[in-house]
Amino acid sequence: MTGRAPKRGRYEAKLNKYLTDLGVTLVVSGGNHDNWDTIEKLVVEDDGLATIRPNIRVLPRGGRTIIDGLVVGGLGGAFSVDYEYRVEGKDWWSNEEPTRQEAEALIAGGPVDILVTHDAPEGVPLRGDFQLSAELSEKANRTRGLLREVVDALAVPHLFCGHWHQRRIHDLSHPSGMVTRVDVLNMENSRHGNGVLVWPGKPPLRIEPLEIRDLPVRASSRRLT
Repeated sequence: MTGRAPKRGRYEAKLNKYLTDLGVTLVVSGGNHDNWDTIEKLVVEDDGLATIRPNIRVLPRGGRTIIDGLVVGGLGGAFSVDYEYRVEGKDWWSNEEPTRQEAEALIAGGPVDILVTHDAPEGVPLRGDFQLSAELSEKANRTRGLLREVVDALAVPHLFCGHWHQRRIHDLSHPSGMVTRVDVLNMENSRHGNGVLVWPGKPPLRIEPLEIRDLPVRASSRRLT
């Protein structure tokens, strides 16, 4: 979510019209570089979601909702390793990372069938595109460690995330014998696993690759306001 006057909200309006025409509701879990000042001011409604536009909803950090009978938890956000090259309040927000309080709220709510995050939990093998200093690496790993705590506590059957711009499927095993399947999705406009279809049912769920092509509204060019 970025906000720049006078074009603020224009992207959301176009996207909402496109979704309305398709009869689809988009549920968003925010990432880094999104405007968390705006997100945190949204009113969470009885279904556990906040509304940006009628067909654009937000799953708050530490919150949960029910979609097609599945309990879906959210813990979005991540650390921006390029924050020093951005302008706070314009294209970077210091509250972009999930907090321990949000993680604890999610755990306290009990089991979920699906957890939607932005970053990947610790233990998922991924390759970084940047050579980071030890300090930046430590900061970047804070969210990954927190997510792993949540995954271990809830033994979540399925977790979906992005952030790393690469496709990975990895199983995280828990002492109880439960396994969390982690699907890391590729970047926008990639044809190498930038989306999946998840079929309702009882976990483990049926998951199939979905190729998301360019849309009339380019999601790659804007964040939500």
